[in-house]
Amino acid sequence: MPATGTAHGHVRLRGGLLARIAYAHEGDPSASARLYRQAEAFRHLAPAARTPRLQAVIEPRPGLPGGALIVDFVDGRAPRLPQELGAMADTLATIHGLPLPAAGSAIPRQANPFLETLEVIEQNAMRFLDKAVRDSGARAEIAEELRIMRGMALAFARRPQPLTMALADTHPGNFLVDGAGLAWFVDLEKVHVGSPAIDLAHATLPTSTLWHPEVGAELSPDDVRRFHDVYLERIGGKAAGMLAPWLMPMRRLTWLRTTLFMARWRVETRVLRDPANPGQWSDAGLDPMMRQHIDARIDQCFQRETIRRIRSEWLAWPS
Repeated sequence: MPATGTAHGHVRLRGGLLARIAYAHEGDPSASARLYRQAEAFRHLAPAARTPRLQAVIEPRPGLPGGALIVDFVDGRAPRLPQELGAMADTLATIHGLPLPAAGSAIPRQANPFLETLEVIEQNAMRFLDKAVRDSGARAEIAEELRIMRGMALAFARRPQPLTMALADTHPGNFLVDGAGLAWFVDLEKVHVGSPAIDLAHATLPTSTLWHPEVGAELSPDDVRRFHDVYLERIGGKAAGMLAPWLMPMRRLTWLRTTLFMARWRVETRVLRDPANPGQWSDAGLDPMMRQHIDARIDQCFQRETIRRIRSEWLAWPS
């Protein structure tokens, strides 16, 4: 199957199965841990019946350095936006409602999603922003938003935030809608305990909805509000009331997280592999057309006009 992801490829197998082949360098010391963490995520999320069921684990080996997971094949297509945002919201609410894993689980857990996400953003900004974003005005917009997030961290980030099962990489291209209209979430590499508000943001920000070539839509503010309304109604009551104040702060933080992810991708995939950096990202496994698409989307997201348009949403959000 065409390689459209940045971390794994797919091979369709007989019997309604799919091999998810993890990208890794030969001898990657963390490949096994990543694979088993992902396998545990598939097992933990299975009761929601919104993710493929895990059938087997193939350990890393020569020629297959990242190993593979064998899962059920989901016969579906990318979501049509904004029409199928409701199906995505329902799936997210279902998964977020699952019990948290027991202590000692391989699934990571964030104690403070705002501060921990901000720390990753700060590290990527320090290492990659100046190299990746050439336009000084665009860099200034990103830096200004980062300063605002630092201020938010001082103001309220230590307040308790709802924690649920979280998927992290919820751009619409990671959903498949089946013939019954059910939205399946199929990329479980980054499952953790964290902020559901980040999942909601990453599902609907332009940096996400334009990412996958089969989605390529930009949502209106009303589309996003309706998406939030469907989700909040689905989780209901006290849970909705606790989450609502976090939707916009985490949305802003998620935009920064994604933008700095793109900066790291741009820098690390354009230099030769450094053997001393086993965590270096690579686009070697990507289909050439997908590589071109991603490059074009990153160029678009680094444009000053695009950044200003996205940031203008915060000003329109009801206080």
